[in-house]
Amino acid sequence: MALFEVEFELPAAQHRLMGYPGLRQGQVLSVILDAGVLLPDPGAESWYAVQKEPLVRQLKQTGRARYAFAGQIQEADLRKEQGEAFATLLVDCGPVALRVTCGPREDGTLPYGTWETRYLAGYGLLQGVVEEDFRTPIGRVQDVTIWGFRRLVLHPGDPAFGEWHESTELPATPYDFDRVLVTARVHRTIIG
Repeated sequence: MALFEVEFELPAAQHRLMGYPGLRQGQVLSVILDAGVLLPDPGAESWYAVQKEPLVRQLKQTGRARYAFAGQIQEADLRKEQGEAFATLLVDCGPVALRVTCGPREDGTLPYGTWETRYLAGYGLLQGVVEEDFRTPIGRVQDVTIWGFRRLVLHPGDPAFGEWHESTELPATPYDFDRVLVTARVHRTIIG
């Protein structure tokens, strides 16, 4: 059985926190796959919906590092910030567990059922969190084997500005402006 392949963004801030290591194909990386902040509005760029009825666990790529996903909420950390409710959730999507941050509705509350045992569907950009800041206890570290990189050159004045480049290595240099996507194969989790 082939390993599940996933593509995620490695933000420049994460690369900086890692100390700008050179990364290459075949290297193992331990990451938390994070779908970012989602809103309970299907018209938003990144959104979520919660329900009591079971959903089939799935993770489907729709674009570069963008995924539609569904699964059961395994863990939840609910909090209030400046009078608005937020939840950080761990969602079992089958081959991977995603961390998502659910933003509030216009009235500052979360949709009913935004907690463990409920089901969540959503859409967002996956990021790989390597160096955690531990602001939330939610997240599952997953080992992946790097397969390749896509780098969008956005450095002002670069002759390749606005172009995507594929490679099997990521140089040990900062990329403050560029966007880097990592294609990786997720290791199977052995339980027990």
